[in-house]
This record gives sequence, structure tokens and C-alpha cells, in this order.
Amino acid sequence: MSIFANFKLLPAIQKSLESLGFTTPTEIQEKIIPILLENPKQDVHAQAQTGTGKTLAFGIPLLHVIDPASKTVQALVVAPTRELVLQIYEALKDVSRQTGISIEPIYGGMSMERQIEGIRRGAQIIIGTPGRLNDHLRRKTLSLNDVKVLVLDEADIMLDMGFKEEVDKILTYTPHSRNIWLFSATVKAGIKGLITSHMHDVLTIRAMQKNVASAQVKQYYSVVQRRKRTEAAARFIEAAPDFYGIIFCQTKMLTSEVTEQLASRGLRVNCLHGDMSQNLRNQVIKGFKNKDFTIMVATDVAARGIDVSDLTHVINYSLPEEHENYIHRIGRTGRAGKEGIAILFVATSEMYRLKRLERSANTTLQEIPIPSIASIIAAKMSAVSDFIEQAKKPHEKLSEVHTALKELIDSFTEEEIRQSLASALEDKFFKDMTNENLADVRPATGVAPKEICIDRGRDDGMSEDDVRDYLHKMCKLVPQDISKVRVLNKKTFISISESRLTECMNRIRQSPILNQKARVSIVEDVFRGKQDRPRDRSDRFEKDDRGGFGKRRSSSNRSNSSRSNASRPSTRRSKPE
Repeated sequence: MSIFANFKLLPAIQKSLESLGFTTPTEIQEKIIPILLENPKQDVHAQAQTGTGKTLAFGIPLLHVIDPASKTVQALVVAPTRELVLQIYEALKDVSRQTGISIEPIYGGMSMERQIEGIRRGAQIIIGTPGRLNDHLRRKTLSLNDVKVLVLDEADIMLDMGFKEEVDKILTYTPHSRNIWLFSATVKAGIKGLITSHMHDVLTIRAMQKNVASAQVKQYYSVVQRRKRTEAAARFIEAAPDFYGIIFCQTKMLTSEVTEQLASRGLRVNCLHGDMSQNLRNQVIKGFKNKDFTIMVATDVAARGIDVSDLTHVINYSLPEEHENYIHRIGRTGRAGKEGIAILFVATSEMYRLKRLERSANTTLQEIPIPSIASIIAAKMSAVSDFIEQAKKPHEKLSEVHTALKELIDSFTEEEIRQSLASALEDKFFKDMTNENLADVRPATGVAPKEICIDRGRDDGMSEDDVRDYLHKMCKLVPQDISKVRVLNKKTFISISESRLTECMNRIRQSPILNQKARVSIVEDVFRGKQDRPRDRSDRFEKDDRGGFGKRRSSSNRSNSSRSNASRPSTRRSKPE
């Protein structure tokens, strides 16, 4: 196995690596650093996952490209998020500390004047986000005329976030002679386009780590109704006294809701999402790293660039749309040789998606029950015991308060003191414990889920795309919030979280889909709720205006119509594929 001491590094950089405790390179570092040290004028595409040491893989060779005597920008690193920019900046600053090389981070949410001043002082490496870099280029406060190397880090994420035009624009400001070092976890069409359009004689280097989960991460799933997921998350947190982890949510709104609900239970929690100001985001990340709070609720994009090596848990509040995101998420734990735990919440109707995830990630998730109240009490008892042990140690010098309290305690019986101590300990350690019965939060057998029924369908020009687009724009639902949309000839059925049913139904009534007024109601999807019953009993039931449920249509009272069976609204739902 190689060691950094065997690489032909500048003495100052070698010394910095030793002081930082870096002795053995990761796979991607071992493969790419010697090549770029030998020939920095090489266009490279390096494919490696997040958390494999990509920053130093390009950062160390990049520092060797810089001429310290020249006070112009000689290298540019473009990254998709502000957090990742700061992570790269901190890593390169640590390694270059004794080289005299000047590095400047450029990102939105911070003072332009401060950034301009940093550039004018003689910044030699700029690390920035596409948007803010283009702002400086348009204002002519940043010149890339002397750039030798352009690094595109997490280029696939940049393209996914819609930064293709910004990246293309940046490239027009760089010399034709510059070289590109492109790093990505995947090779999507956009990456191939970048390589074809802007790179020459590209050397491709792949780390052997595939898109699979680390063996250090124990992966579990728990079948939980959406409305019970915050309670379930709280139960897992309470059962792990040393919990230090991230809860991933799909939307900014959900991160705020989950954070508020967990905080109301007395848990040390904060959230991170894209709508926060940069100063606040910096404060949150710093607080999380310092363990001022131990639970971070975040979106995928907001969490990029948070480099914390000792996380114990990752909780996926729901299945991510992209399987790669799942791997990125759970890769936040199980680092530095430590074991981590990843828990995924799924609905019963999503089990087929879970199987797809397992196949795609070449992994297996074990089912785990929601921790019982008894297990949480047992987990907290060690903390109670430690508290008592610490409290009973004799004080070197008794204060007047301590002496007065002892005299007061002597006036009570032993049993009264026991009762009081138990009550005080319960209030201190168990006051905010989730007491709701969550032994089994699966949907109850025989209880049919509800869905929205619209008396319009294909015959009225309605399509599934029309419905999903409407739900996204008008009801603010993202794809993972929508379990199923089925458009039949005369009717359309929409399966979403029960907590959003009434709200979405009212929205559709007020602003009809395709401006087609129709009868909209909430019905029971009996077949989906009672899959163990014979299909010929899968009648739908409709909630009437009085709050009751009446049979919408049954096989015994259907009128004999001249319409063909194909044009009748179906009373059955097919199982998910």
C-alpha cells in the first residue's frame, strides 16, 4: 500500500500532511495524485463517490501547479454548493498552510466587496459556486486569463441542479490552453457532454468503490405511516443515548416541520435548507460540528459539504427518488472505521420501491421495529445511574445551600425521599419522552386507505401527466408524496398522504384540473387496504357530505347499461409493479 511519504510532494505540503495525520492515501488519491504530479497538463475525468477523499485527490496536485511568485488567479475550483466550497477551502488551506499560496472562497450570501478585496490581494486559487463566479466575471472583478487548471467537483450534481449554462459560461472566460480535472460520482449524459465539448485526450480514472453502501453501515427499514414518522424518528433517537445524526427530508418545508415537532419534545435539533441565509447556515453547521445540538434535519442539497466523521445515525424520512442519493445519505455515517446505522421509513405501498433500491445499490435492508417504551426506559437508565453516581460523591466544601437541603431532607421519611427522588428523576430524564404507542405503526389490517376520486378521466382529455403536473404546481406535492395516479376512462384516482387529502381535494374543487369542473370526493381504496380479501369484494366507498361512508357502486346493484365493460370505471386497483 502506498503512503504519502512516497509521493513526490513539495516538502511544505508533505509536512502539512504529516501534521494533519494523513499518512495513507485513499484509493482515488493513490490513483490520481502521482499522475497529475507527473503531468498536470492532462485532462482527467475521475469517477468516485462522495467521502472517498476527492478533495485532496485534486487539491494536492493543484497546489503543485501554483507559482507562488505570481499573484494572479492560476487555478479555479467550481463546486455546486456553498457548503462544499467551504469544505474544499478549509481542506486546501490546511494542506497549503506552509506554502504561502493564497486561496479565496467565492459564493453567494456573502459580501461582494470582501470577495473583491480578497481577489485583489492576490488570490492564486479561487473556489466558488457557479452563480457567484459568473457575477464576478460579468462585473469584471475576476479575471481567469492566467488559469492553468479548472476543477469541476461533483460535476454531476452541478448539472442536476441546473448549472450547465453557468459552467459553460465560466469556461468561455478561461484560456484555451487550460486543463480540466472533472470529478463526478456518476457518468450521466450531461457529464459525457462536458467531456466531449470542453476536454481533450481525457484520461478516465475510476475508484473501485461502486455505488454501494459501506460495509460499516448497518441498514434497516421500518414500515411507518407518514403521519407517524416524526414520532417514530423521536423513538429511535430516544433509544440511542449517543445519537448524533442527520434526518434527511425531501423538501424544505418538511425539514422545518420535523424540526419543530422534534424540538417540542425537548430534543436538541436544528434544520438546514436552501432558504436559509448564508450566515445562518454557517452558524447551524458550526453548531452541529461542535455538538451544540446532535440532530440535524436537512435536505440533500443543503447537507452537501457537511463533513462530520463521527455521525452515529442517518434517518431517511422517506425513500429518495434517486438511488444514488440514498448511498450519499447513508455514507455520512460509518466513517473512519466506525460503525453507523441507517434507517429508512417506507409505506406499505412502497415496498416494491424498496426492492428496487436494494437491487440498484446491491444491498439488503433488514426490517427493524420501532423501539418500545420499555427499551427507551432501559436506554435512559444508564444516564440516570451516571447522574446519581455523580451526585452522591461527597463535596469538598459544603455550601450553605447544601447544608440547608440536608437538614430539610432529614425531616422526611425514607419512603417520602424515595418517592420525591423518583419523581424528580422522571421529570429530568423522561419528561419529553414519546409515550404514544408505536409498537406497530403499520397501517392496520383491514383498514382501507383513502384517496381522491375525480369524475373526469381519459374520455375528458385528462392524462396522468396533467394530474401530476397539477399536484406539483397547485398542491405543492413532490413525486415522492404521490403514491399513485390512475386515470381511467371516466374517473381519476389519486393516492397521496392522508394528511394532505382534504387540502388537495379542496384545491381541486376551487381550481379544477384542466379547468374542467367535476365532482371531487374522498373514497376508500378497499382493495389496496385489504389485499388479502377476494378481488370481487373490492368495492369503493365514498365519503358523503355528512361524514359517513356509503357504497359508491357494487356488483349487485349496477345498472345494466349498453356501455361496454371497457368504458366502465374500474372498481379495482392493480398492485404496484
